[in-house]
Amino acid sequence: MSIMKIPKIIHQVYEDLSGPPETLQKISSSWRRLNPEWEYRFWNKNDIDAFLREYYPNLISTYYAFQYPVQRWDTIRYLILYKVGGLYVDMDYECIEGVETILADVECAMGLEPEGHARNYQMPYIVGNAFMAAIPGHPYFEELIHSIFNSFFHKYDSTNSAWRLILETTGPFLTTRIYNDSKYKDCIKLLPADLVAPLTQSEVMDVMNGKATEEMMERVEKSVAIHYFFSTWTV
Repeated sequence: MSIMKIPKIIHQVYEDLSGPPETLQKISSSWRRLNPEWEYRFWNKNDIDAFLREYYPNLISTYYAFQYPVQRWDTIRYLILYKVGGLYVDMDYECIEGVETILADVECAMGLEPEGHARNYQMPYIVGNAFMAAIPGHPYFEELIHSIFNSFFHKYDSTNSAWRLILETTGPFLTTRIYNDSKYKDCIKLLPADLVAPLTQSEVMDVMNGKATEEMMERVEKSVAIHYFFSTWTV
């Protein structure tokens, strides 16, 4: 019998107090519609500030010293999952079917990015940070948080591009590196991209422009969720 160890809570973060645009709201609604037994928590800046004051007051000064806003948006998701547990998904992620089947009997699950993205960076795989689930206090998230707050990443290294700095210090290159070095690999389930990110960013654009192939659509039909990569960040 399958058991849900991960709390049935779906977290989404959008710091801007004006709220997400209508397109993202529509995509976001799929999580509540297809997972009706799960609690849904939306986090804006006020919610984040209150959360940090209550649980991580010692980290606030460093958190707001990050050079780029996206570093905060990355970091808060790790802090939330470590303290509360549940499933975190980006706002530009659509749910295709209920997620319990892929999250049952696991303590931590991380969605892999499409293989095409990994090839672009000459990496064997990328452990993404847009679809993540965990029990509260999972040690992998403790490792992530420790790495972020015990490095000098917020001091910009002019020899690296800004996007590379972000990927390495708080983004998917960090989650991949920490996974590779983690002492807790055995209790981390890597969800294949076929399930949670069936299309690359360029393939998403092809679909949006009416250039979808039959093979692309077959991949989407077999997936549980799809990442549209709309929320491209700027620095």
